[in-house]
Amino acid sequence: MTIIIGIAVFILAISIVWIWHNLGNIERPRKVIFIVVGLVLTYLITLWIYHMANSHIVYPSAEIEKTVSNTLLIVFTGLNALIWLPFTANLFDKILEEEIEKKQAKKRFIILLIIFVICIFIEKGYLTSTQEAIINIYNEVQNAEK
Repeated sequence: MTIIIGIAVFILAISIVWIWHNLGNIERPRKVIFIVVGLVLTYLITLWIYHMANSHIVYPSAEIEKTVSNTLLIVFTGLNALIWLPFTANLFDKILEEEIEKKQAKKRFIILLIIFVICIFIEKGYLTSTQEAIINIYNEVQNAEK
């Protein structure tokens, strides 16, 4: 479990550094606000996806459900932040620096949004299958101990 949490923290750190870099010359307070708001939104979206994927899964105990939930949310929040936020930060920087026109920025944002929606559906399926696999492994271990 410690290794998984360590990897998740590492992914979040890479994401934050990448976002910071992609925000370019924006002043520090705005960068911090962008990162914090982005991570909170990413967490909320990940939580929503998790609850969609968790709707029909029955856990043997509340403790196991809480552990699995926390672990998956930490890992997938980091992965979602790594996928979504650095590219959004780059686009945000280019808009503020007036390096791209609004029409071109709108097209890029729509492309990012489409990619993110596709990732949501893939992630929902992956979260469901991961939870089912965890429960199956738990049940096998319990049956082997009897």
